Amino acid sequence: MQQTPAATEQIDDPEMGSTWFYSIVGMIIFIVFCLAVSVLFFSVKGDFTEKRVIMETPTLSAPLRTEQKALLGQYGTYSETVDDAPVERIRIPIERAIELKAAQSK
Repeated sequence: MQQTPAATEQIDDPEMGSTWFYSIVGMIIFIVFCLAVSVLFFSVKGDFTEKRVIMETPTLSAPLRTEQKALLGQYGTYSETVDDAPVERIRIPIERAIELKAAQSK
């Protein structure tokens, strides 16, 4: 019967210095690559954000916001289209809607 060498037998690296060198160079290249990708990503993201953000002054949106807040506190009706048919809806104040939902959950 012929015996095969044990699989757990340790084999020494014949060129230990070059293995260390290639390992360190590989890690440095990987780190530089990750940093370069991060810098490119965030610079592109910043450019994209600057182009997409609309600089709106609050004075232009203040009347609209006041009007919308006033609508939240009053009763009213509005119409919307559902399945190509106009439907009349009733708007109630937000406090009343909260009271109704709280009463439903009891």
